[in-house]
Amino acid sequence: MVLVEDLFHVTKALYDHVTQQMPKDMDARAQYVETLEEYLSKRASLLSQMETTTNYSDSEKSMGEEILKMNEEIQRYMEISRGELRLGMQELKKKKQSS
Repeated sequence: MVLVEDLFHVTKALYDHVTQQMPKDMDARAQYVETLEEYLSKRASLLSQMETTTNYSDSEKSMGEEILKMNEEIQRYMEISRGELRLGMQELKKKKQSS
């Protein structure tokens, strides 16, 4: 049960993080990405510890359903963030070239 709860809490923290607007300031953006990577790393570690054949309680199954719902939104927001990062990098490159 603890593993599922830990996964739920890390997924919720990741969800809360990616649903925030990405900062415009480069330093704040770098911190945003670093935090994102930390959550993803923690989540990957927990997922690798999960056993697919374990019998889960009703509570764990409910948390699993919530995790799946949040995961869909996380993926959607990460696609948006990736596009914003790409645009920001292109703008930075243009600024460096014009200097």
